[in-house]
Amino acid sequence: MTENCSGPRPKPCEVRSVVADKPPADSRYRLRARWLVALACCVGACGDQAAPAPSATVSGSISQGEEDVPLDLPAPVGLPRLESTELPNAALRDRPATEARPRCDVHGVFCVHDARTDEEAAALLSVANGALATYRALGLPRLPYDAPLGGDARTDIYVRDAEPYANAFADPGSATSGFDEGTSFIVTPPLRPGCHDRQALAGAVARALLFGEDAALEPNAASMLGDYLAVRAEPCSLAELEAIDTAQRSPERTFTGERGERGAASFLFPWFLEDRYGTGAPGMLTFALAAISSQKTTKGPLIDEPDVFDALRVTQRRNRTSLAETLLEFAIHRAFIGSRSDETHMVDVAKYGDLGRVRIEWNVPYTSLPRTFKPLRPIEPLGATYLYIDLAGTNAESEITFVVDWEPPVGFRWAVVKIDESGSELGRKEYEPILGSSHLEATIRDLAGAKALLVVGINEGESRRDEPFDPGRLREAAKSYVITFAQ
Repeated sequence: MTENCSGPRPKPCEVRSVVADKPPADSRYRLRARWLVALACCVGACGDQAAPAPSATVSGSISQGEEDVPLDLPAPVGLPRLESTELPNAALRDRPATEARPRCDVHGVFCVHDARTDEEAAALLSVANGALATYRALGLPRLPYDAPLGGDARTDIYVRDAEPYANAFADPGSATSGFDEGTSFIVTPPLRPGCHDRQALAGAVARALLFGEDAALEPNAASMLGDYLAVRAEPCSLAELEAIDTAQRSPERTFTGERGERGAASFLFPWFLEDRYGTGAPGMLTFALAAISSQKTTKGPLIDEPDVFDALRVTQRRNRTSLAETLLEFAIHRAFIGSRSDETHMVDVAKYGDLGRVRIEWNVPYTSLPRTFKPLRPIEPLGATYLYIDLAGTNAESEITFVVDWEPPVGFRWAVVKIDESGSELGRKEYEPILGSSHLEATIRDLAGAKALLVVGINEGESRRDEPFDPGRLREAAKSYVITFAQ
């Protein structure tokens, strides 16, 4: 039996006061990644740890609920706001108009609008509450209290046949503190057979949680972080294989996706960050990136400044490395996905098989050198390129010199990785471009024990050090290069 849950609003729940010496309990996730400690010293104090709140109940029963959903938002540790000329966040969207009675889950925190049947609504509620239960079990924050905009304390899910996939959208100006921890809503098509829509809805729920930390979160970053959490909460091998195959076939593309759009397999980047810099608690580092880059704006257009890349840039600088070095390391890790995995770079990626193998521009024998190469397509900002040299025929005295020139004004960063007989990494040498230069020369020696060399390059996406890469701004055009190898 379905009841109308558009009646009187529940009484507003208490809002915890946020004071400097007593941050709310849910800010504990800021402590879960060791690299955040350095950032905390730079931009603010971390919160106390506390036991997680009960997870959402997965239920298919639909009725009108009377209980409030408690609001317990952390106080974000904000970076200084930067002036920006970028466009407002493209994730903003008006709530769909609806006159139908919503169907709400008594024990959950969602209401479904415009579902055609109770069964359709129950299926959506089951997936959304299941994903939320997983996120709560991981210790992630609650969804924000939605009563001011949705007419009910629960988060609204609108069903629209024309939607390509489930997505979440932030409500500007709904923050309860000085920061943009906005409420949000989800728009989704009805669930179709298979797991694609289930994973997409889990990703939308994750983005709704992220908007609770930063309503201005740039769409590319929101999709990247949300999709990683969805892979953990609602695995879908077919959807993941399709995305990874698309991304690995075209590594020269920006892995975050076109400006304002979803990137294929962009979830690999937060996956890499969690593996490399996390502490084994999936999602903590991912959420921290959104939380520490939150900002203050007035009601209206939201600008994501500082953004996720700004947070990562400051953090890695405090850890005596850089964002560019981190991006190059990620590009190297991408070469060890699928059937090339050695389980020492990224964990649990061998399951993607040959579809996970990154496309290599050139695979040539050492005995054919000297030779000059250029890529099939130019490299976009944050895109990567790969060349493979088979070292059969070398000896202890052998060496390889390479000379590379690329199109200015961006910088290209390079690494030469030695590969052994088993396909594992023996060691590497990284090369940082000289500021303002588009030319690099280097010689690789000591090839003993190496079966091959993997040459990896990335387009840093920056033309000036004082104008770092920003996913929300117009980007430099893709740039090409020419590289020569000689014995």
